[in-house]
Amino acid sequence: MKSLFRNTSLAVLSLLCAAAFTACEEDETSSGGLELYYATVVNIGPSMLFNSDAPTYYGPAPSDFSITAITLDDAAIASESFSINATTGVVSITNTNDLEPGVYKLTITCLSGGAYHTFKDLFTVQMSPATPEALEVSSPTLEIPYADLETSEAKVTVQPVGESVSIQSYALVQPEGQEYFAISLNGDVTLNANFTGEVMPGNYALPITVKTYAGEMTYEGLLTGRITSLPLSVSYPTSAGRIETNMAFQSTTPTLKGSPDEVVWTIRQIRPSEGSPATDLIKIDPATGVLSVDAGNNLPVDAVYTLDLTVTNSFGSADFDGAFTLTVVDYIEPIDASTFGYEPVEAIQGGEFTAEKRAGFVGDEVTFAFGTLPAEVDGQISIDQTTGKITAAKGHSIPLGSYEIPVVASNLKGQATTTLQLTVSENPYYFTTIHYGNNLGLTPAENYASQYRCPTSGDLTSLVLTPTTDAKPGTELTWSIKIKQQCSGTTIDSQTGEIIPKGFKANNGGLILVTATAGKGKVGETSVTVPVFFSFIQAMSGVTVHYTPFVFQVNPRTGGTSAVPTIDGVDPSLFLMDYRRTFNYYNFNGPASHLDGQPSAGGSFMYSVWSSYFTSIGSATVNTGSKDPVSYYSNASRLSSALCYVDPTTKALVVNPNKWVDANGVAANGAMLGQMTFVTDGNQGGINSGSQIFPLWVWFDEKF
Repeated sequence: MKSLFRNTSLAVLSLLCAAAFTACEEDETSSGGLELYYATVVNIGPSMLFNSDAPTYYGPAPSDFSITAITLDDAAIASESFSINATTGVVSITNTNDLEPGVYKLTITCLSGGAYHTFKDLFTVQMSPATPEALEVSSPTLEIPYADLETSEAKVTVQPVGESVSIQSYALVQPEGQEYFAISLNGDVTLNANFTGEVMPGNYALPITVKTYAGEMTYEGLLTGRITSLPLSVSYPTSAGRIETNMAFQSTTPTLKGSPDEVVWTIRQIRPSEGSPATDLIKIDPATGVLSVDAGNNLPVDAVYTLDLTVTNSFGSADFDGAFTLTVVDYIEPIDASTFGYEPVEAIQGGEFTAEKRAGFVGDEVTFAFGTLPAEVDGQISIDQTTGKITAAKGHSIPLGSYEIPVVASNLKGQATTTLQLTVSENPYYFTTIHYGNNLGLTPAENYASQYRCPTSGDLTSLVLTPTTDAKPGTELTWSIKIKQQCSGTTIDSQTGEIIPKGFKANNGGLILVTATAGKGKVGETSVTVPVFFSFIQAMSGVTVHYTPFVFQVNPRTGGTSAVPTIDGVDPSLFLMDYRRTFNYYNFNGPASHLDGQPSAGGSFMYSVWSSYFTSIGSATVNTGSKDPVSYYSNASRLSSALCYVDPTTKALVVNPNKWVDANGVAANGAMLGQMTFVTDGNQGGINSGSQIFPLWVWFDEKF
């Protein structure tokens, strides 16, 4: 939630922070002496979670908190989405998917100075819509001259209309390979400086997708990108054609590189070859550029004509010499329909394939095209107009099943149709999961990370881990590992995937990434990579701390709370624990920019989240050696600012929502391990120099 009382720049930069303190004296039914303060909660919407800071107060220390009434826009309601920690007064907001937008107010009662005190409408929540009502653009068109592509600073600005949860990111919906434009976090649409292909002139609709912390929406019909130029080039599918004397002729449609606005095609001149008579019988369609000759033309056999064209659009004109050559012949072979066909194609899920027309095809000057394609196939396959070759690229999304693909062959004397029988079968190499189980008694095992608690350090050759997968029976898999944390010397059998772990230190954690590949080097090759975690917790200062599971799987968007650990060897009332140092992050499937490493590693993902934390609390510097971003005791009065923290009562880890994201709003997809320290004498001041352990991995993934 964001602070209304902070300056504007901090409010923009803050991902989630508390806002606008609401002070409330007890109502007249209570005896005096206590004031409570909570922050108003804003920037929250459906699907989001929130844990407030503990209230501040004046008077005797409060306890035994409860929520005694809830209103929505001042009307009394009942809701299970709001709860309060009876000891700390921290308010939690959960199960928000169906919460209506509006202002919620909570009446809170607590015990203080030997009496109960009730505070009417003390805690306020402004629940916003998940996405803006609409978008507005500074101009409906972003126009960039082709000649200015290297230098253009043209932009159009997008702004939300109506109240909503803060916008996390914008994106433009563009066809693959035509990502000519980009949009910034601030909603500025410009030319995409990172596009590496050729930018083609044209007019491009640019639907805009807005992603907030509560949802996303695509808005269409607002913006068009225009790359403008006079005509730059002309190409016909074949730059030469043949015509049978006295018969009609019609070329294929040419492609123009240039702005498509107000295009007019003209023949500047027809140049006969040596010995060929001049003619003016060749015509061009001024709107399409299609060339034609009428029947009964009496053009002599062997005459050759080269056409020079002029193309004009709203930005100018250009001449194209030798754009097309037409040769007159005495005979063009008609298409023999009996020779036109394709062998059936057996393709696999997502696997590229090619289909050539059968050998022995009879017909001259033929063009090939699809008929009406099944919807599942449309846009997934292509055809070469001159050869009839049909292809689909690797990674196509044609669903499993059988399809009839109509193909039409045409020339000046007629046409023929045939059907390609396409069957898309399940990829024999396709699989999605690898699991090594656990030794913690967690069932079903597939719902948890692969994780093993090891009671000893050093060589654990007696521990052999065997994988299970959903690969089809008989599928040959090739296995490999990457060692990320500890585990030096750990080996894997490249044929079976069996792991023998080695190289551990007590009271630390281990991590390896295991990759299995099916169909290596073949069409349909599939690889899956998964982490396997280890924990080597031993008694430290006579105390053991066991989280079960010790891998906390959490969605960085929604946050959550880990399991409560089992703590042996100490009076729980005197046991205090907090994060301290050595915070390592390992990227699994996040963007390449989410670099592994600690906060001190420049450009690392951990530096990014550390930076966001310090910005959110108003600090001008980023202390990469500080534990503050993940410490309870450093954030006791502002818990919603922390990235995460160990709850002082339960010792469960609380991950705050939308904190583990980079500066561009992209969420973590990886794991973090940090050192915790603890004391057994109840002395908070001694925690930083207390006993050192690494008891808990945090695995971030938006799928959780």
